[in-house]
Amino acid sequence: MTESILRHVLIVEDEEDIVEILRIALEFNSDYQVSFAKTGPEGLQKAIILQPDLILLDVLMPGMNGMELIEELKIFPETKEIPVAFITSRVLKNEILEYQRRGGIGVIEKPFAPLEIADKIQILWEDSKKNR
Repeated sequence: MTESILRHVLIVEDEEDIVEILRIALEFNSDYQVSFAKTGPEGLQKAIILQPDLILLDVLMPGMNGMELIEELKIFPETKEIPVAFITSRVLKNEILEYQRRGGIGVIEKPFAPLEIADKIQILWEDSKKNR
């Protein structure tokens, strides 16, 4: 059996400043291929087409929010097995439990430390593979 390696991360985030911080942090601190989407529908389309290894999903977005998007991702055979982690400032215990109930593998809290984000993503992804 070959070992899985995290290569491609899709980030669905509508805030330009967060997108830019993530892009810079991941380009300089990882070898990941990183794709971005600014809306839930765009994220769903890119997830189906690009088949990333991991999706980082903002909870609060206009239109289709992150909770709605994770439900949509579960519908499609191409995306239902892709691990999804939420990136959000909403981290009360009941909110985290709801993310897990919806199928999220973990949470990266905003604001985050840019120099630590690649390691956090890797840890969440590795933990998701152990728990499958």
